[in-house]
Amino acid sequence: MRRAREVLRLAVLASALAVAGPALAADGPPPLELGKLLAELRARNPSVEAAARRVEAARLAVRRARALPDPEVSAMLEDLALEGAAMPMVRFSVSEMLPFPGKLGRMARAADRMADAAAARGETVALDLLATGRRLYYGLYLSGESRKVNREERAIVASLVDLATGRLAAGMSMHHDVLKMRTEASMLDSDLAMIDADRREMSAMLNALCDRPADAAVGEPVAAWSAARAWDGAALAAQARERRPELREMASMASGEHAMADAARREYLPDFMVGAIYDLRAGGPDAVGAMVGLSVPLWIPWKQRLDVKAAEARAAAVERDRDAMAAMVGAEVESALARVASAEARLVRLEGELLPLARETFDAGVAAYGTGATNALDVLDALRAVTNARLAATALRVEREIAIVDLARAVGVSPEELR
Repeated sequence: MRRAREVLRLAVLASALAVAGPALAADGPPPLELGKLLAELRARNPSVEAAARRVEAARLAVRRARALPDPEVSAMLEDLALEGAAMPMVRFSVSEMLPFPGKLGRMARAADRMADAAAARGETVALDLLATGRRLYYGLYLSGESRKVNREERAIVASLVDLATGRLAAGMSMHHDVLKMRTEASMLDSDLAMIDADRREMSAMLNALCDRPADAAVGEPVAAWSAARAWDGAALAAQARERRPELREMASMASGEHAMADAARREYLPDFMVGAIYDLRAGGPDAVGAMVGLSVPLWIPWKQRLDVKAAEARAAAVERDRDAMAAMVGAEVESALARVASAEARLVRLEGELLPLARETFDAGVAAYGTGATNALDVLDALRAVTNARLAATALRVEREIAIVDLARAVGVSPEELR
Protein backbone atom coordinates (compact mmCIF):
# COMPACT_ATOMS: atom_id res chain seq x y z
CA MET A 1 0.00 0.00 0.00
CA ARG A 2 2.90 2.34 0.68
CA ARG A 3 4.16 1.90 -2.89
CA ALA A 4 0.67 2.43 -4.19
CA ARG A 5 0.42 5.72 -2.33
CA GLU A 6 3.81 6.83 -3.69
CA VAL A 7 2.79 5.99 -7.24
CA LEU A 8 -0.50 7.77 -6.66
CA ARG A 9 1.33 10.92 -5.56
CA LEU A 10 3.56 10.63 -8.64
CA ALA A 11 0.51 10.45 -10.86
CA VAL A 12 -1.03 13.49 -9.20
CA LEU A 13 2.27 15.36 -9.59
CA ALA A 14 2.43 14.45 -13.27
CA SER A 15 -1.15 15.68 -13.63
CA ALA A 16 -0.23 19.01 -12.10
CA LEU A 17 2.73 19.34 -14.45
CA ALA A 18 0.49 18.53 -17.40
CA VAL A 19 -1.88 21.30 -16.35
CA ALA A 20 0.54 24.11 -15.62
CA GLY A 21 4.14 22.99 -16.05
CA PRO A 22 6.42 24.64 -18.63
CA ALA A 23 8.19 22.58 -21.22
CA LEU A 24 11.75 21.68 -20.36
CA ALA A 25 14.45 23.09 -22.60
CA ALA A 26 15.77 20.56 -25.08
CA ASP A 27 18.84 20.41 -27.29
CA GLY A 28 18.17 21.45 -30.86
CA PRO A 29 17.71 24.52 -33.07
CA PRO A 30 16.82 27.86 -31.43
CA PRO A 31 13.15 28.73 -30.97
CA LEU A 32 11.32 29.90 -34.07
CA GLU A 33 10.04 33.49 -33.77
CA LEU A 34 7.26 34.73 -36.01
CA GLY A 35 8.83 38.10 -36.83
CA LYS A 36 12.15 36.58 -37.82
CA LEU A 37 10.40 33.94 -39.91
CA LEU A 38 8.43 36.55 -41.85
CA ALA A 39 11.59 38.58 -42.46
CA GLU A 40 13.38 35.48 -43.74
CA LEU A 41 10.49 34.66 -46.06
CA ARG A 42 10.62 38.14 -47.58
CA ALA A 43 14.37 37.97 -48.02
CA ARG A 44 14.83 34.40 -49.26
CA ASN A 45 11.71 33.26 -51.09
CA PRO A 46 12.39 32.94 -54.86
CA SER A 47 8.82 33.78 -55.85
CA VAL A 48 9.04 37.18 -54.16
CA GLU A 49 12.28 37.94 -55.99
CA ALA A 50 10.79 36.75 -59.27
CA ALA A 51 7.80 39.05 -58.79
CA ALA A 52 10.13 41.98 -58.11
CA ARG A 53 12.02 41.26 -61.34
CA ARG A 54 8.75 41.22 -63.28
CA VAL A 55 7.83 44.60 -61.85
CA GLU A 56 11.26 45.92 -62.83
CA ALA A 57 10.77 44.62 -66.38
CA ALA A 58 7.32 46.22 -66.57
CA ARG A 59 8.71 49.59 -65.44
CA LEU A 60 11.40 49.40 -68.09
CA ALA A 61 8.70 48.79 -70.68
CA VAL A 62 7.30 52.26 -69.89
CA ARG A 63 10.56 53.88 -70.96
CA ARG A 64 10.70 51.59 -73.96
CA ALA A 65 7.27 52.72 -75.11
CA ARG A 66 8.46 56.34 -75.35
CA ALA A 67 11.33 55.53 -77.69
CA LEU A 68 11.22 56.48 -81.38
CA PRO A 69 11.45 53.78 -84.05
CA ASP A 70 14.96 53.00 -85.24
CA PRO A 71 16.17 55.25 -88.07
CA GLU A 72 16.92 53.72 -91.45
CA VAL A 73 20.22 54.23 -93.27
CA SER A 74 20.82 53.09 -96.82
CA ALA A 75 23.39 53.35 -99.62
CA MET A 76 22.55 52.91 -103.29
CA LEU A 77 24.76 52.76 -106.38
CA GLU A 78 23.12 54.24 -109.50
CA ASP A 79 23.83 54.88 -113.18
CA LEU A 80 26.15 51.98 -113.90
CA ALA A 81 26.17 51.85 -117.66
CA LEU A 82 25.84 48.49 -119.39
CA GLU A 83 27.24 49.98 -122.60
CA GLY A 84 29.02 53.22 -123.35
CA ALA A 85 30.24 55.92 -121.03
CA ALA A 86 28.32 56.94 -117.87
CA MET A 87 28.85 58.74 -114.60
CA PRO A 88 27.95 56.44 -111.69
CA MET A 89 26.44 57.92 -108.54
CA VAL A 90 26.35 56.69 -104.95
CA ARG A 91 23.35 57.84 -102.94
CA PHE A 92 23.38 57.83 -99.15
CA SER A 93 20.14 58.38 -97.24
CA VAL A 94 18.96 58.44 -93.63
CA SER A 95 15.33 58.58 -92.54
CA GLU A 96 13.37 58.61 -89.30
CA MET A 97 9.72 57.76 -88.67
CA LEU A 98 8.05 60.30 -86.36
CA PRO A 99 4.78 59.04 -84.85
CA PHE A 100 1.95 61.53 -84.81
CA PRO A 101 2.15 63.68 -81.64
CA GLY A 102 0.56 61.91 -78.69
CA LYS A 103 0.98 58.34 -79.93
CA LEU A 104 4.06 57.51 -77.89
CA GLY A 105 2.65 59.17 -74.80
CA ARG A 106 -0.50 57.06 -74.98
CA MET A 107 1.49 53.86 -75.44
CA ALA A 108 3.65 54.81 -72.45
CA ARG A 109 0.52 55.45 -70.40
CA ALA A 110 -0.79 52.01 -71.24
CA ALA A 111 2.56 50.44 -70.30
CA ASP A 112 2.56 52.39 -67.03
CA ARG A 113 -0.86 50.99 -66.10
CA MET A 114 0.36 47.47 -66.87
CA ALA A 115 3.40 48.10 -64.67
CA ASP A 116 1.05 49.10 -61.85
CA ALA A 117 -0.80 45.82 -62.41
CA ALA A 118 2.49 43.91 -62.18
CA ALA A 119 3.34 45.69 -58.92
CA ALA A 120 -0.04 44.76 -57.45
CA ARG A 121 0.50 41.18 -58.61
CA GLY A 122 3.83 41.20 -56.78
CA GLU A 123 2.05 42.33 -53.61
CA THR A 124 -0.35 39.42 -54.02
CA VAL A 125 2.57 37.00 -54.21
CA ALA A 126 4.07 38.44 -51.02
CA LEU A 127 0.76 38.40 -49.15
CA ASP A 128 0.09 34.79 -50.13
CA LEU A 129 3.59 33.79 -49.07
CA LEU A 130 3.42 35.48 -45.67
CA ALA A 131 -0.08 34.15 -45.00
CA THR A 132 1.10 30.62 -45.80
CA GLY A 133 4.14 31.12 -43.56
CA ARG A 134 1.93 32.25 -40.67
CA ARG A 135 -0.40 29.26 -41.10
CA LEU A 136 2.56 26.88 -41.05
CA TYR A 137 3.98 28.66 -38.00
CA TYR A 138 0.80 28.15 -36.01
CA GLY A 139 0.43 24.62 -37.33
CA LEU A 140 3.91 23.85 -36.02
CA TYR A 141 3.03 25.45 -32.69
CA LEU A 142 -0.04 23.22 -32.36
CA SER A 143 2.07 20.22 -33.32
CA GLY A 144 4.60 21.09 -30.63
CA GLU A 145 1.91 21.47 -27.99
CA SER A 146 0.37 18.17 -29.07
CA ARG A 147 3.73 16.47 -28.67
CA LYS A 148 4.23 18.04 -25.25
CA VAL A 149 0.81 16.96 -24.01
CA ASN A 150 1.31 13.49 -25.48
CA ARG A 151 4.55 13.04 -23.55
CA GLU A 152 3.01 14.30 -20.33
CA GLU A 153 0.00 12.03 -20.74
CA ARG A 154 2.33 9.16 -21.51
CA ALA A 155 4.17 9.78 -18.22
CA ILE A 156 0.89 9.79 -16.32
CA VAL A 157 -0.23 6.55 -17.97
CA ALA A 158 3.13 4.97 -17.08
CA SER A 159 2.51 5.95 -13.46
CA LEU A 160 -0.98 4.47 -13.63
CA VAL A 161 0.46 1.25 -15.09
CA ASP A 162 2.78 0.98 -12.10
CA LEU A 163 -0.13 1.67 -9.78
CA ALA A 164 -2.35 -0.90 -11.45
CA THR A 165 0.45 -3.49 -11.40
CA GLY A 166 0.97 -2.93 -7.69
CA ARG A 167 -2.75 -3.20 -7.00
CA LEU A 168 -2.87 -6.39 -9.07
CA ALA A 169 -0.06 -7.90 -7.00
CA ALA A 170 -1.90 -6.97 -3.83
CA GLY A 171 -5.09 -8.54 -5.10
CA MET A 172 -6.86 -5.16 -5.23
CA SER A 173 -7.24 -4.92 -9.03
CA MET A 174 -8.07 -6.96 -12.09
CA HIS A 175 -5.64 -7.99 -14.83
CA HIS A 176 -7.64 -6.16 -17.48
CA ASP A 177 -6.91 -2.87 -15.67
CA VAL A 178 -3.21 -3.32 -16.38
CA LEU A 179 -3.95 -4.32 -19.97
CA LYS A 180 -6.13 -1.25 -20.43
CA MET A 181 -3.37 1.03 -19.16
CA ARG A 182 -0.78 -0.59 -21.43
CA THR A 183 -3.12 -0.33 -24.40
CA GLU A 184 -3.54 3.37 -23.70
CA ALA A 185 0.25 3.78 -23.58
CA SER A 186 0.61 2.04 -26.93
CA MET A 187 -2.06 4.30 -28.47
CA LEU A 188 -0.24 7.37 -27.20
CA ASP A 189 2.99 6.14 -28.79
CA SER A 190 1.12 5.68 -32.07
CA ASP A 191 -0.33 9.19 -31.82
CA LEU A 192 3.16 10.57 -31.22
CA ALA A 193 4.39 8.99 -34.45
CA MET A 194 1.57 10.75 -36.35
CA ILE A 195 2.38 14.06 -34.66
CA ASP A 196 6.04 13.74 -35.63
CA ALA A 197 5.09 12.93 -39.24
CA ASP A 198 2.84 16.01 -39.46
CA ARG A 199 5.57 18.20 -38.02
CA ARG A 200 8.10 16.85 -40.48
CA GLU A 201 5.76 17.64 -43.37
CA MET A 202 5.09 21.20 -42.19
CA SER A 203 8.80 21.79 -41.52
CA ALA A 204 9.67 20.67 -45.05
CA MET A 205 7.10 23.06 -46.51
CA LEU A 206 8.40 25.95 -44.39
CA ASN A 207 11.97 25.17 -45.46
CA ALA A 208 10.87 25.18 -49.09
CA LEU A 209 9.30 28.63 -48.68
CA CYS A 210 12.54 29.87 -47.10
CA ASP A 211 14.62 28.28 -49.90
CA ARG A 212 16.37 25.93 -47.48
CA PRO A 213 16.99 22.17 -47.68
CA ALA A 214 13.81 20.25 -46.91
CA ASP A 215 15.41 18.46 -43.96
CA ALA A 216 16.87 21.59 -42.32
CA ALA A 217 16.18 21.78 -38.59
CA VAL A 218 13.24 24.01 -37.61
CA GLY A 219 12.92 25.27 -34.05
CA GLU A 220 9.81 25.15 -31.93
CA PRO A 221 7.58 28.20 -32.52
CA VAL A 222 7.15 30.70 -29.70
CA ALA A 223 3.57 31.55 -28.71
CA ALA A 224 2.49 34.69 -30.58
CA TRP A 225 -1.17 35.41 -29.91
CA SER A 226 -3.03 38.44 -31.20
CA ALA A 227 -4.55 40.74 -28.59
CA ALA A 228 -8.31 40.66 -28.10
CA ARG A 229 -10.07 43.40 -30.02
CA ALA A 230 -13.43 44.44 -31.37
CA TRP A 231 -13.85 43.95 -35.11
CA ASP A 232 -15.68 46.43 -37.35
CA GLY A 233 -16.95 44.52 -40.37
CA ALA A 234 -17.90 47.64 -42.33
CA ALA A 235 -14.48 49.23 -41.77
CA LEU A 236 -12.73 46.01 -42.79
CA ALA A 237 -14.82 45.72 -45.96
CA ALA A 238 -13.96 49.32 -46.86
CA GLN A 239 -10.29 48.64 -46.17
CA ALA A 240 -10.45 45.56 -48.41
CA ARG A 241 -11.88 47.57 -51.30
CA GLU A 242 -9.02 50.00 -50.89
CA ARG A 243 -6.10 47.68 -50.17
CA ARG A 244 -6.78 44.30 -51.77
CA PRO A 245 -4.00 43.99 -54.39
CA GLU A 246 -6.05 41.81 -56.75
CA LEU A 247 -8.64 44.58 -57.02
CA ARG A 248 -5.95 47.16 -57.68
CA GLU A 249 -4.35 44.88 -60.24
CA MET A 250 -7.63 44.52 -62.11
CA ALA A 251 -8.27 48.27 -61.92
CA SER A 252 -4.81 48.92 -63.39
CA MET A 253 -5.37 46.34 -66.11
CA ALA A 254 -8.71 47.90 -67.05
CA SER A 255 -7.10 51.35 -67.11
CA GLY A 256 -4.31 49.95 -69.26
CA GLU A 257 -6.77 48.50 -71.76
CA HIS A 258 -8.59 51.84 -71.96
CA ALA A 259 -5.21 53.47 -72.60
CA MET A 260 -4.55 50.89 -75.33
CA ALA A 261 -7.89 51.76 -76.92
CA ASP A 262 -6.98 55.45 -76.77
CA ALA A 263 -3.63 54.70 -78.38
CA ALA A 264 -5.35 52.65 -81.08
CA ARG A 265 -7.63 55.59 -81.88
CA ARG A 266 -4.53 57.71 -82.31
CA GLU A 267 -3.47 55.27 -85.03
CA TYR A 268 -6.23 56.78 -87.19
CA LEU A 269 -3.73 59.62 -87.74
CA PRO A 270 -0.68 59.32 -90.01
CA ASP A 271 2.96 59.04 -89.01
CA PHE A 272 5.58 61.25 -90.60
CA MET A 273 8.80 60.27 -92.32
CA VAL A 274 11.69 62.72 -92.57
CA GLY A 275 15.05 62.06 -94.16
CA ALA A 276 18.20 63.46 -95.74
CA ILE A 277 19.95 62.42 -98.96
CA TYR A 278 23.55 62.84 -100.09
CA ASP A 279 24.51 62.03 -103.69
CA LEU A 280 28.17 61.31 -104.45
CA ARG A 281 28.59 61.81 -108.23
CA ALA A 282 31.53 60.61 -110.29
CA GLY A 283 32.82 63.34 -112.55
CA GLY A 284 30.35 65.93 -111.27
CA PRO A 285 29.39 67.98 -108.25
CA ASP A 286 27.93 66.22 -105.18
CA ALA A 287 24.36 67.02 -104.20
CA VAL A 288 22.17 66.93 -101.09
CA GLY A 289 18.43 66.59 -100.64
CA ALA A 290 15.67 66.17 -98.10
CA MET A 291 12.66 63.92 -97.89
CA VAL A 292 9.30 64.25 -96.16
CA GLY A 293 6.56 61.62 -96.26
CA LEU A 294 3.67 60.28 -94.28
CA SER A 295 1.83 57.03 -93.82
CA VAL A 296 -1.72 56.66 -95.08
CA PRO A 297 -4.10 54.94 -92.60
CA LEU A 298 -6.10 53.47 -95.43
CA TRP A 299 -7.39 50.33 -93.69
CA ILE A 300 -8.87 51.87 -90.53
CA PRO A 301 -12.09 49.79 -90.56
CA TRP A 302 -10.09 46.55 -90.79
CA LYS A 303 -7.12 47.41 -88.53
CA GLN A 304 -7.16 50.34 -86.12
CA ARG A 305 -10.89 50.32 -85.44
CA LEU A 306 -10.77 46.62 -84.63
CA ASP A 307 -7.84 47.25 -82.30
CA VAL A 308 -9.96 49.84 -80.47
CA LYS A 309 -12.91 47.48 -80.13
CA ALA A 310 -10.71 44.64 -78.92
CA ALA A 311 -9.09 46.82 -76.24
CA GLU A 312 -12.47 48.12 -75.09
CA ALA A 313 -13.81 44.57 -74.90
CA ARG A 314 -10.83 43.48 -72.80
CA ALA A 315 -11.30 46.48 -70.51
CA ALA A 316 -14.98 45.65 -70.02
CA ALA A 317 -14.13 42.03 -69.25
CA VAL A 318 -11.53 43.03 -66.65
CA GLU A 319 -13.98 45.46 -65.05
CA ARG A 320 -16.61 42.75 -64.71
CA ASP A 321 -13.98 40.41 -63.26
CA ARG A 322 -13.17 43.13 -60.75
CA ASP A 323 -16.84 43.43 -59.79
CA ALA A 324 -16.97 39.68 -59.21
CA MET A 325 -13.76 39.79 -57.17
CA ALA A 326 -15.08 42.70 -55.06
CA ALA A 327 -18.18 40.70 -54.20
CA MET A 328 -16.05 37.67 -53.33
CA VAL A 329 -13.77 39.82 -51.16
CA GLY A 330 -16.77 40.95 -49.12
CA ALA A 331 -17.79 37.32 -48.59
CA GLU A 332 -14.24 36.34 -47.58
CA VAL A 333 -14.08 39.14 -45.01
CA GLU A 334 -17.44 38.16 -43.52
CA SER A 335 -16.51 34.48 -43.45
CA ALA A 336 -13.20 35.13 -41.68
CA LEU A 337 -14.90 37.43 -39.16
CA ALA A 338 -17.42 34.70 -38.36
CA ARG A 339 -14.60 32.20 -37.79
CA VAL A 340 -12.74 34.61 -35.51
CA ALA A 341 -15.86 35.26 -33.44
CA SER A 342 -16.67 31.55 -33.23
CA ALA A 343 -13.17 30.61 -32.07
CA GLU A 344 -13.15 33.38 -29.45
CA ALA A 345 -16.53 32.40 -28.04
CA ARG A 346 -15.66 28.72 -27.83
CA LEU A 347 -12.27 29.48 -26.27
CA VAL A 348 -13.88 31.53 -23.48
CA ARG A 349 -16.25 28.70 -22.62
CA LEU A 350 -13.58 26.02 -22.84
CA GLU A 351 -11.04 27.77 -20.62
CA GLY A 352 -13.63 29.13 -18.23
CA GLU A 353 -15.81 26.04 -17.77
CA LEU A 354 -14.81 22.82 -19.46
CA LEU A 355 -11.08 22.71 -18.70
CA PRO A 356 -11.43 23.38 -14.91
CA LEU A 357 -14.16 20.72 -14.67
CA ALA A 358 -12.02 18.21 -16.55
CA ARG A 359 -9.06 18.82 -14.25
CA GLU A 360 -11.22 18.44 -11.16
CA THR A 361 -12.73 15.22 -12.49
CA PHE A 362 -9.33 13.73 -13.22
CA ASP A 363 -7.91 14.59 -9.78
CA ALA A 364 -10.94 13.01 -8.11
CA GLY A 365 -10.66 9.93 -10.35
CA VAL A 366 -6.99 9.36 -9.49
CA ALA A 367 -7.74 9.66 -5.77
CA ALA A 368 -10.69 7.27 -6.03
CA TYR A 369 -8.67 4.76 -8.03
CA GLY A 370 -5.98 4.72 -5.36
CA THR A 371 -8.58 3.59 -2.83
CA GLY A 372 -10.30 1.13 -5.16
CA ALA A 373 -13.46 3.23 -5.45
CA THR A 374 -13.26 3.38 -9.26
CA ASN A 375 -11.70 1.47 -12.13
CA ALA A 376 -8.97 2.15 -14.68
CA LEU A 377 -11.40 2.97 -17.47
CA ASP A 378 -12.89 5.87 -15.51
CA VAL A 379 -9.42 7.27 -14.73
CA LEU A 380 -8.35 7.04 -18.35
CA ASP A 381 -11.55 8.70 -19.51
CA ALA A 382 -10.93 11.55 -17.08
CA LEU A 383 -7.32 11.83 -18.27
CA ARG A 384 -8.44 12.00 -21.88
CA ALA A 385 -10.92 14.72 -20.97
CA VAL A 386 -8.12 16.86 -19.49
CA THR A 387 -5.69 16.37 -22.35
CA ASN A 388 -8.40 16.82 -24.96
CA ALA A 389 -9.52 20.06 -23.30
CA ARG A 390 -5.95 21.35 -23.15
CA LEU A 391 -5.32 20.54 -26.79
CA ALA A 392 -8.71 21.95 -27.75
CA ALA A 393 -7.82 25.24 -26.05
CA THR A 394 -4.54 25.44 -27.96
CA ALA A 395 -6.26 24.40 -31.17
CA LEU A 396 -8.87 27.15 -30.69
CA ARG A 397 -6.14 29.73 -30.17
CA VAL A 398 -4.45 28.52 -33.33
CA GLU A 399 -7.81 28.50 -35.14
CA ARG A 400 -8.39 32.11 -34.08
CA GLU A 401 -4.93 33.17 -35.28
CA ILE A 402 -5.37 31.45 -38.63
CA ALA A 403 -8.80 33.05 -39.01
CA ILE A 404 -7.18 36.44 -38.35
CA VAL A 405 -4.51 35.58 -40.94
CA ASP A 406 -7.26 34.73 -43.43
CA LEU A 407 -9.11 37.92 -42.51
CA ALA A 408 -5.99 39.99 -43.16
CA ARG A 409 -5.43 38.18 -46.45
CA ALA A 410 -9.03 38.88 -47.48
CA VAL A 411 -8.49 42.58 -46.70
CA GLY A 412 -5.10 42.62 -48.42
CA VAL A 413 -2.93 43.66 -45.45
CA SER A 414 -0.90 42.08 -42.67
CA PRO A 415 -2.76 41.15 -39.46
CA GLU A 416 -1.07 44.08 -37.72
CA GLU A 417 -2.61 46.53 -40.22
CA LEU A 418 -6.21 45.42 -39.81
CA ARG A 419 -8.58 48.20 -38.86
